[in-house]
Amino acid sequence: MKFSCGNTRLGEDQSSSCSSRTRTCLPLPLIVLMAVIVPGAFAASPATPTASASAVFHGPVHTDQTWSGYGALGAGPYTSITGSWNIPTLDCSEGNGDASPWIGIDGWNNDTVEQIGIDLDCRSGTASYHPWVEMYPGPSDYFKDTVDAGDTLTASVSVSGSSWVLTESDVNTGWTKTFHETSTDKEASAEAIVEDVGASAVPPLPDFGRVSFNQITVNGTPLASAGKVHKSTIERGSTKLAKESVLDGSNFSISWLHN
Repeated sequence: MKFSCGNTRLGEDQSSSCSSRTRTCLPLPLIVLMAVIVPGAFAASPATPTASASAVFHGPVHTDQTWSGYGALGAGPYTSITGSWNIPTLDCSEGNGDASPWIGIDGWNNDTVEQIGIDLDCRSGTASYHPWVEMYPGPSDYFKDTVDAGDTLTASVSVSGSSWVLTESDVNTGWTKTFHETSTDKEASAEAIVEDVGASAVPPLPDFGRVSFNQITVNGTPLASAGKVHKSTIERGSTKLAKESVLDGSNFSISWLHN
């Protein structure tokens, strides 16, 4: 779950100029969730997903929702997630905002998230891109490596015992950052998300076009086969701000709809 943040800086394995600022984070509520049920036992090695049946899980409904994407639950402990996504060209003509693609472990139904990703910012008509790592409820720790529209980021989050390793790389420019942290967490979910980040309940969402997540694997198996898979959508009241494609094994995309 996302609440307000505050933490110390993480350790990085190489020298760089990193800044730490608090991201304003909001609760991820229990909302009406679409679940993709994949038959077959959970496996620790890659598997080809079979045809799935879908069901709607009804729970307490909240009017605000700031995550868009998919998360796997029910087959933990979740000890690794890997994958990649594109850096889209932002259209800042719709106004300011901050969209944040990331992958991570925990957070769907508990109050820690071990995650790594990037902020896609629109400010005064100008687009900028800021990679970060976060051990929530600590703040995001930003690093100053260059990321441009059209690049592809690869990332991974893994844990052994209480030792966490979070890595992010830019395939186009060649940089890699690896962070090490010690923390005991529930390892109860794994997710790939675009988050609407800001100070209000559901802040303005910049026009990011489309973010495509590819080869998202959880514990070595495609996301769609990693347990009971839930979908979440960024919404402001009854207005959907983004739309998720169907999860196809380890691949899906998220498209911008409204600011």
